[in-house]
Amino acid sequence: MSILSKESQMIPLLKPSCTQAEIDAVTEVLKSGWWGQGPKCDEFERRIADIHGYRFAVTVNSATAALHLALLTMGVGPGEEVIVPALTFVSTALAVTYTGAKPLFADVYPDTLTIDWNDVDRLMKTHDHARVVIPVDYAGYPALVPFQFPSHMASPDMIQDAAHSCGGVAYGDLVCFSFHPVKNLATGDGGCILTNNGAAHSHLKELRWCGISRSTYDRIAHHYNWDYDIHEVGYKCHWNDIQAAIGLVQLNRMNDLLLRRTEIAHRYRECLNDVVQLQPYSSNHTNHLFPIRVESSKRDKILDYLLDHGISAGVHYKPLTHYDMYKDQATPRITEREWSCLISLPIFYDMTDDQVEHVIQNVKEAVNVA
Repeated sequence: MSILSKESQMIPLLKPSCTQAEIDAVTEVLKSGWWGQGPKCDEFERRIADIHGYRFAVTVNSATAALHLALLTMGVGPGEEVIVPALTFVSTALAVTYTGAKPLFADVYPDTLTIDWNDVDRLMKTHDHARVVIPVDYAGYPALVPFQFPSHMASPDMIQDAAHSCGGVAYGDLVCFSFHPVKNLATGDGGCILTNNGAAHSHLKELRWCGISRSTYDRIAHHYNWDYDIHEVGYKCHWNDIQAAIGLVQLNRMNDLLLRRTEIAHRYRECLNDVVQLQPYSSNHTNHLFPIRVESSKRDKILDYLLDHGISAGVHYKPLTHYDMYKDQATPRITEREWSCLISLPIFYDMTDDQVEHVIQNVKEAVNVA
């Protein structure tokens, strides 16, 4: 009999991991009376910056907000263009649109599905107003630049969309993380920006809190001072200590959280390498997603087969150029070819070995019968 004979035993695609430690940490904050942005946020910022080798971190309420504020801090605005991969979640492009700039859609490499830096080079040569690029660590695979830009060209300013790669390699001028419920570090929601630039750090702190020069916690930390200034338009997208408390526990568990994902990914690779197409191996892969590629004509049939056998799989992503708001640009060739082959398999910390084997068995069967 299948280990998943009941609907309630459906294997989810992704799932947050919660222990008693997260519950206790939240309880402590609730009892403290300080629920907003405060000491837990400050502690989390110090620790996540240190873990990734950066000087500063600024927490916000989502990775979308992180990307938006990062662009503003780089001075991006109307009349400019920002290069993003065509294969990513819509937030990567929306953040550009929020600033009044225009996203330009680059192709992806056929193996890693990360941004094709040769295409970035082409777009920079043909678009005078493109000086910023947002590489996306697709599924957790680092989108590092594999070459030096020609000496006659200025290297682009880089905002790393690391929504899939918290705990991995940080390499951007600014680095944006996501703490969405199903990410490697999950807090209900949230995000942050890493930077080594002190001026950018100060600017980001004001932008996240309505442009206010000092947060409420900063104004009461030593001796209460009600006064503050506002230098420019800011946004209401700060984080809070309830979420930061969860995040601090998840930081303590980060090595274990990543190790379990790595174990699951290794087992998938071991058993499915000859059955479907996989991303190449990387020791720096954080395995937020486990994408496979199948024949495009079979993709939806395989998804249906897996669902019928208690497995919730997904697709990451439809190209951004397929949405009405971005259909003025053509879908790049590799992106168009590969997206229709994509399936994301379940991968999460609390996934059992039996569940992993059930997925493997049914992927093999689905590929054969589709």
